[in-house]
Amino acid sequence: MSESYKISDKDFGEITIRSSSRARRVSFRAENGAITIVWPTHWAIDNAYILKLIDSNREALHRLLKRSSKTHVDTTLYDGKVIKIEEGELRLCADNTIGRGRVVVRHFDGGLYFLFNADDISSASFQRGFSRFILHTITRLYASTLRDLVDTCAQRCKPKVREVRIGRGRRVLGSCTRSGIITISAFVLFLPQHLRHYIVYHELAHLYHHDHSTHFHKVCDMLCDGREKEWNKELKQFAFPIDL
Repeated sequence: MSESYKISDKDFGEITIRSSSRARRVSFRAENGAITIVWPTHWAIDNAYILKLIDSNREALHRLLKRSSKTHVDTTLYDGKVIKIEEGELRLCADNTIGRGRVVVRHFDGGLYFLFNADDISSASFQRGFSRFILHTITRLYASTLRDLVDTCAQRCKPKVREVRIGRGRRVLGSCTRSGIITISAFVLFLPQHLRHYIVYHELAHLYHHDHSTHFHKVCDMLCDGREKEWNKELKQFAFPIDL
């Protein structure tokens, strides 16, 4: 469970403060040209400390925003937008024969058409609903691809995967329980094949070490054929084409 609110800053405009039960420490993120501070849920939020934290990290936050802007992809949905995934192209097409508030999916050789009424696309609520619909559609059609990938990759591991689940998170792309339940986010479908493997191998390494210790990274790097750091860096720079 997470809660959030915003504060204003002279340099960065609105900064989102979001509490997260997964967070173990305070961290900064740059998303869509804005700063988010992730705060552990079990810590009491201290506004004075937050403002001091922003001031003491101001230069680093400017650099973070600069790096983020280089990899930013506009998540706005519009007529003619093409989203490429391994399974094919997702083409967004305005079609005013489609009733207001509806999206129709049609298959073509090489991907999917998402047809919508052009008068809807400027609505923020429609944009959010459209993004959720795209994610729901590719989850329904291609979730088995992710399950098959986990099964294939797991053949390299001695600990056994008990169950594979499909999640919907963009920020948490994978998780693994001590009992062997692995969850892979449907957002992984937007990643190229080698980064899909990285997410899966990262979670499989947790079957050996349920932490991020040196031993964990050694196993993860072995599963990634020595490319863990390279793939981790590439994943951090990857910009997803939709947001929820």
